[in-house]
Amino acid sequence: MLKIHHLGMSRSDRSIWLAEELGLQYELVTHTRNAETFRSPQSLWDVSPMGKAPVIEDKGQTIPESGAIVEYLLENYGEGRLRPAKGTPAYIDYLHWMHAAESTLMTPIFINMLSVMTASDAPGLKAFCDGEFKTVFTYMNNILGERDYIAGDFSGADIMVAFPLMMLESPLFAQAGDETGKAFLPYPAIQAYLNRLRARPAWSKAEAIFKA
Repeated sequence: MLKIHHLGMSRSDRSIWLAEELGLQYELVTHTRNAETFRSPQSLWDVSPMGKAPVIEDKGQTIPESGAIVEYLLENYGEGRLRPAKGTPAYIDYLHWMHAAESTLMTPIFINMLSVMTASDAPGLKAFCDGEFKTVFTYMNNILGERDYIAGDFSGADIMVAFPLMMLESPLFAQAGDETGKAFLPYPAIQAYLNRLRARPAWSKAEAIFKA
């Protein structure tokens, strides 16, 4: 049986959500962060050589990295679901956002998160993040003003993109002075998109699991 290793406040949320979207049977193994260092416990190092989540075990293989896991699950269990047909314009959009989620989109959000966690007031970092947020979110807002999901129909790309967006809304990582859940007020199409994602039954079920 598919085994999903879950670490709180990590990208393993994506693996659980996708498994629920696909209706897969899986075993969930939960690991708890070290309260002092915020690092992974030894139990996760025993599974993954870098001690990171997400990581899954399936058919005698150990597969790390959330993007790779999304692709693996769709390839092996998707049966054509949640991924546009190859050779179509939608598939190019899908590939773009599958990879942009962990690069163009995640980079300023992650830097912002570290700045908040370390109470950094470096003006250069703030200027970089603010500029990147405006560029990326304006682009996304325009796209989502024309379609419900980032690559057309709901797909694995939405599961990838949702994580950094929702992370920015978290009270733990919001920019100083921001109200919780208000990060996308200037971008109503993104906010409506997040509302649609959170209304999905599989998201609600997955959220209850990884927040338990």
